[in-house]
Amino acid sequence: YENGLLISAETRGNGEIGEDILQNIVRVKGVPIEIPFKDKVVVDGEVICTYEDFEDFSSTYKNPRNFASGSIRLLDSRASAQRRLTFVAWDCITGLDEYKNLSQKIIHLDSLGFIIVPFLVLPINNSDKINHAISLIKGMAKDFSYPIDGIVFKYNNCEYYQSLGATEHHDNRMLALKWS
Repeated sequence: YENGLLISAETRGNGEIGEDILQNIVRVKGVPIEIPFKDKVVVDGEVICTYEDFEDFSSTYKNPRNFASGSIRLLDSRASAQRRLTFVAWDCITGLDEYKNLSQKIIHLDSLGFIIVPFLVLPINNSDKINHAISLIKGMAKDFSYPIDGIVFKYNNCEYYQSLGATEHHDNRMLALKWS
């Protein structure tokens, strides 16, 4: 977003270059075309298909995750729009710098019209608390209407989070844990 207008959207691609999906993303639930924010904002998230929306396509396609991934990349934007996709935001990569915590940025994305990822902010400083957090989130995941295959741990403090950086192969700022 620049000057409040959605100007580009892309897939993650190979990690450096993604596919341009702007013509399709404008028809996806949870993606505002315009936001009341004049600076540059870059939002990260995932296009999903809920189990309910996937029912009409389940006889042809195997699962909602692959269905959503392929549907957002269709060359025919009308066909993509008929797939009833939803965007779930989980990070603000650029912008909203007035907030010091990632959780505040995500909450602000909600107020701008995005559908946001469910999250917990927990003071985690030992393995018992980490295991408890995993159990909590795993239990919550059962109640969602879309597939969740794991969780991601991130530091809430934006300055510390950014200081950890990334290499060409690994993002040092977060840890993903997939369900077994």
